[in-house]
Amino acid sequence: MSSPLGLRRRLKSLFGIASEPVSAAPETPKVQLTVVRPDGTEEVTEAFAGATLVGAGTRMKRPIATGCSESSCGTCRVEVLDGAENLSEQSAKEVRTLEENKFPTHLRLGCKAELVKGAVKVRAYEIV
Repeated sequence: MSSPLGLRRRLKSLFGIASEPVSAAPETPKVQLTVVRPDGTEEVTEAFAGATLVGAGTRMKRPIATGCSESSCGTCRVEVLDGAENLSEQSAKEVRTLEENKFPTHLRLGCKAELVKGAVKVRAYEIV
């Protein structure tokens, strides 16, 4: 008889009585985010791949500001200085929001841009 999520098998494995070993879940890779503030100072943090720039920055002393959390205001806009290839692709919604708020469309929205791999360095225009 099987238990939900294989709990019985996992418990047996922990106690060394399982007939088959339980494989560990693959580790989610970490990525590095460097934020350059308007005054030129930098802060570096690590986050798991898939985190947005805003989400990754929440552990910073002064994170990237966000005003709406739904990609409509552009408060979280950043300029990618290095590692653009390590971010998710820019969505049509992201471009539209930048255009509607009269910001250059080469910028990224921190609430939408996801860290995919490696390292990324951005200049933030507004900080908390």
